[in-house]
Amino acid sequence: MTALQPLLARGRYSDEEWEYASAGRCGWYTANYPGDAWCGGPSDPKSIYRYCASHDEDAREYDTYGR
Repeated sequence: MTALQPLLARGRYSDEEWEYASAGRCGWYTANYPGDAWCGGPSDPKSIYRYCASHDEDAREYDTYGR
């Protein structure tokens, strides 16, 4: 596995997001889609929130970085 970005301050994550990010998994909330409520895919090494590549791209597009 490629090294991931360091975790941000604990307060930047919800409890669920923290669990996923700490495990190197994507914590993007997907309740609007069928299936699981959280993505859970492997984190992209370039994502500062440890999202998967697709959800990191979404976060940048919708400007959720720095929230």
